[in-house]
Amino acid sequence: KDSPFPHTNTHKSTRNYSDYQEMGAACTQMTVCAHQRIKLNYRCAEEKDFEPLYHMETRSYPPDEAASAKSLMMRIQNASDFFLVAMIGEEVIGFINGTLTSDEKNLTHDSMSKHDPQGATLCIHSVVISNTLRRNGYGSSMLREYVRRITSRKPQVKRILLLAKQHLLGFYGAGGFMIDGESDVVHGKDTWFQCSMALKRKQREEDK
Repeated sequence: KDSPFPHTNTHKSTRNYSDYQEMGAACTQMTVCAHQRIKLNYRCAEEKDFEPLYHMETRSYPPDEAASAKSLMMRIQNASDFFLVAMIGEEVIGFINGTLTSDEKNLTHDSMSKHDPQGATLCIHSVVISNTLRRNGYGSSMLREYVRRITSRKPQVKRILLLAKQHLLGFYGAGGFMIDGESDVVHGKDTWFQCSMALKRKQREEDK
């Protein structure tokens, strides 16, 4: 099964979900200076990117959680507008990919396995930074850019959902996501948490 979401070995947490946003914000503040001088460039993924992207995917997740080659190529071919590649110069150093679903509230294995071009909910599958460049703030920068682009360029998307392991809840909380709670998705021995973000856009004068 493909389950390309962040992972770790954890147990059920008793911490209040709101605490993760404060924790993540503190961590982001600590790492921001490390990458201020290096500008990341962004573009949508193309088929020529498949090999380096697949290499990073399989190095970032264990075999039973990484996206298959078929699934990753499907996202490049069918949902490239939601597949953002981050680069330093011409080198690909990270990516975020997602697909659309019409399910509005909760992610399921079924809703994450296909791309519905008419869907209003964006499911993020992978948030990956090259192993040698982690803990430098690039992931936070990439996530902010991804959300900014979706908000400004994809008005049909009303919300973003993702699943994460407990140790990454602070990261996503700092990125503006709410921690909805434990997900019903079962994959492996650890608990998945659903995170969500309702996209807020300025209302145009003619729409008021």
